[in-house]
Amino acid sequence: MPNPLITGISGLNSHSKMLEVIGNNLANLNTVAYKSQRVLFADQLYQTLRPSSTGSAESTGIVGGTNPVQIGGGSVISQIDSNFNQGPIESTGQLLDFAIEGDGFFVVEATEGPLYTRAGAFGIDDEGVLVDPSTGYRVQRFGTVGEPDGINPAFQEPGDPFIQVPLGTTVPGQATSTGHLSGNLSSSADLPTEETLTSSNPFLSGGSAATGSTLLNDLDSSIAPYMAGDEVMFAGTEADGTPVSVTISVDATTTMNDLVTAIDGAFSTATATLGTDGSLTLQADDTGPAFLSLTLIDPGSNAGSVNYSNNLMVVTSEGTNSAMVRGGLEVFDNAGGAHTLGANFTRIDNGTWSLDIELDPTQGTVIDGTVTGIRFNPDGSLAGVLDSPTIVVQFAGQPTPQTITLDFGEPGSFDGMTSVAADSSISSEQDGFAPGVLSSVRVDASGVLEGIASNGRTFPLAQLAIASFQNPEALERAGQNFYAQSLGSGEVELGTALELGRGAVRSGSLEQSNVDIALEFTRLIIAQRGFSANARTITVTDEILEELNSLIR
Repeated sequence: MPNPLITGISGLNSHSKMLEVIGNNLANLNTVAYKSQRVLFADQLYQTLRPSSTGSAESTGIVGGTNPVQIGGGSVISQIDSNFNQGPIESTGQLLDFAIEGDGFFVVEATEGPLYTRAGAFGIDDEGVLVDPSTGYRVQRFGTVGEPDGINPAFQEPGDPFIQVPLGTTVPGQATSTGHLSGNLSSSADLPTEETLTSSNPFLSGGSAATGSTLLNDLDSSIAPYMAGDEVMFAGTEADGTPVSVTISVDATTTMNDLVTAIDGAFSTATATLGTDGSLTLQADDTGPAFLSLTLIDPGSNAGSVNYSNNLMVVTSEGTNSAMVRGGLEVFDNAGGAHTLGANFTRIDNGTWSLDIELDPTQGTVIDGTVTGIRFNPDGSLAGVLDSPTIVVQFAGQPTPQTITLDFGEPGSFDGMTSVAADSSISSEQDGFAPGVLSSVRVDASGVLEGIASNGRTFPLAQLAIASFQNPEALERAGQNFYAQSLGSGEVELGTALELGRGAVRSGSLEQSNVDIALEFTRLIIAQRGFSANARTITVTDEILEELNSLIR
């Protein structure tokens, strides 16, 4: 009669193990990235009292087949599974807390070899290496991110699988090589005009318009004929405000052309002409408001004279500046020094603008700062730039001039400069930056660890290695939230997040335990009932054995 005892004991052992697993799950209810387990039972050790048989035909009739008669020997633990379902992601705000949302494991290097974990509560050791603080195991990276590439500062040594996080390190600045200008240059802006003075009345000779060959003495406004030794004085103001005072000699042979030529030569910022109607015109050479004035006078000592008051010079066209839109472009020199360039757009014609770059003289000199022929299509999109879109600046304290290529946008598009009937505005971007100090880190979804410098720039430091397995449930638990590769798990496949089915990395977060407390309490009751039932099997068997012993008394 020993079998019922053995069967009961096997049940007690199985349910005892089930209680241990449930207790372990509940003990790790708040363990970072813990994966719950479950116990599965299997029956065992069947004793066959009678085998099965097939049907047969006998003289008494047809006899059907029979089933086997077997008695089981109890239960045994068939397997203890790990539940790798995703645990809740909790935001912690800690810079070096990382969670994996999806499949995959972080990789650390232990003394016995690589181990794998979902618990990404990492830190930095005294050598600036990313580690698991509880064990000192170093976190591994994957790929060449952070190694020298000729573009970004280098933070990792080629061939070194571990991650350097050099907080406090100074990162060099970068000189500006490209500037992108965007915004709108209003298509309704005023076009430039020049100031123009015209005689209030034309010069006439015999009632007809005077020409260049007309003698001054033949003018209808002549009072007395000029003679040798006579003079004509004219005074006025240049377009830039400079005073003008000139005296010329005239005689009986002096013509209108001689007078106009003398006036034209006296003014360096304006041009004098005689119109076909006999009007004298003085036009500023440059656009914009001017200070032009002109008065003709005959000295009292002259023998001859002309009534020039009949031909007073009056403003017939007020000058206006070309419409100008002012903007700025912050750039950096080779030492990382910041400078602000003035970017002044001037409207030249319909659909055509030019750009002039200016710089505070204390900060340097603009060697080549003009870009002409910035043209726009009728719909306001950029048509193209006729001139070379590069400027050259010599910044103070720098040994060589710096060339900056300006980008006004893609021709035919509206992604850069436009010219539509809207208010003008200018914005700019460029690729330079000042030196800074690496002060913080973050990680993106692909596991690229980025350093954040005090100048606001971010730099790729390294990319976290993410491991995957064909059968992660077969990984062996190594304690401290680590797993080790086993024969059943298959070979490790190293790579990066978001590739080949691997999950995403979440920064400033940790994965929580996936233990379902309600389910575990339910299983706890089931295990308790199972244990009690098997204990009852043993007590009943014991009572029966007592009865057998009493038969011989």
